[in-house]
Amino acid sequence: MAEKKSLVAVVIPVYQENLTDAERMSLQQCMKVLGDYPAIIVKPAGLDLSAFQKQYPSLKFQSFDNSFFTGVDAYNRLMVSIDFYKTFTAYEYMLIYQLDAFVFRDELKTWCAKGYDYIGAPSLHQPQYDTIPAESAQDFATALSTQRVVLNGGLSLRRISAFIRYLKVYNLFYPSWKGNEDMLFCQEATRLKPMKFLLRVPHWREAMLFSFEKSPAASYELTAHRLPFACHAWERYDPAFWAPFIAVKE
Repeated sequence: MAEKKSLVAVVIPVYQENLTDAERMSLQQCMKVLGDYPAIIVKPAGLDLSAFQKQYPSLKFQSFDNSFFTGVDAYNRLMVSIDFYKTFTAYEYMLIYQLDAFVFRDELKTWCAKGYDYIGAPSLHQPQYDTIPAESAQDFATALSTQRVVLNGGLSLRRISAFIRYLKVYNLFYPSWKGNEDMLFCQEATRLKPMKFLLRVPHWREAMLFSFEKSPAASYELTAHRLPFACHAWERYDPAFWAPFIAVKE
């Protein structure tokens, strides 16, 4: 009989020992809100993060080759690797929680129960949609409804078995992926249309309740002033909007 899987692990990529104030706060908030779930730091093999475990004794560590942590392209290679997901097959889901994310409340089991294979903040890659103000929320909604939406991977829930299956099929028929990893899983490229049936993803309106990324002020209007489960890249996109909700120590 196959061993029963645990529901979900929180997987936190860390590249270096010295964190910024915002990154330390992000990790602290993660452990405060989601501390009842297994939390696993994904790190370079050559990086000693034992100091983290002194502060958070429940943390576990999973090392990968240093070459996967040399930059964005290298990280993308890790995230489209079948071996990466096979490392976590003791769990049904993983929550990727990069340290530019911030979680507001524990809804993790609720989102797992929805049965999606991939969930992230709805995003459009054109710069004009980075910081749409609240009064133009309908413009953001129209763009999300008429253009290709990417569900951002920086704060994302992934069903591990579905990702392994997806990558096995992709690797059979397509050349190695060179772009941002989240675009691969959202069928951003026209050539990937046959793959869209392999991952179940939510409509952008539902995904917005999971996470905000770009245009958080407009997103907040579209959710009737309900904060999402978490947010991503809040320092990059309209930090003034987030100031009342997230306070960073100077």
